[in-house]
Amino acid sequence: MDKIVPAFETTLFDSTLSDACVDMAELGIDSLLDEGVFKSIPIVSVLVGLGKTAQNIHDRNLLKQTIKFINTFNEKSISAQKIEKYKNHLDSNPKYAEEELGRVIILLNSNVDLKKSELLAKFYRSYVNSDIDWSTFCELSDITSRLFISDLHLLFEVNKGSISDTSQCQTYKADRLIALGLLDSAMKSMSIGSLSGSQTQRYIQVNNLGKLFCIIAQQ
Repeated sequence: MDKIVPAFETTLFDSTLSDACVDMAELGIDSLLDEGVFKSIPIVSVLVGLGKTAQNIHDRNLLKQTIKFINTFNEKSISAQKIEKYKNHLDSNPKYAEEELGRVIILLNSNVDLKKSELLAKFYRSYVNSDIDWSTFCELSDITSRLFISDLHLLFEVNKGSISDTSQCQTYKADRLIALGLLDSAMKSMSIGSLSGSQTQRYIQVNNLGKLFCIIAQQ
């Protein structure tokens, strides 16, 4: 982490470097790395340098997840004052950068779906922008790491009010969102049949945490 965290911080908050990350995503990471075109970007140089190559699946995935995170983070601007305040926070004590940026890197390293890195970037942007505090970011990022991406559509539909009970969706998906703490449920009806067994329908709705997740995720 000694080299990765500073390189990640530099690339994340330097607009010229973050613009280069957009080019990497558009042109294709693998072919550009083969030619060494973007190895001057700090985070790229460090990640490639650690493994001496970016040809194995693990290295390529971490690099792709990191680039996706940086690009999403910079899709919407944060005021210069907020950025400077956050950078001062990181510089005030080395443990803050290690804890916060280090946590992000570890989460990115565990991601397979790029969508999770996109969501993580949106939550982190909200944190840097002081819309949420650190503990809330940690909670949202933990949820994202355990989330089934295929369940997002259901979550957003429940949030819109298009779905209000389990008869309108696949129950196991609702159960997963309930287990993550994004949905609340209440008994609607129960039927008992000799052949099909008992069936329970429940009302479902997003709770406060689920609403916050949806608001930031859909920004």
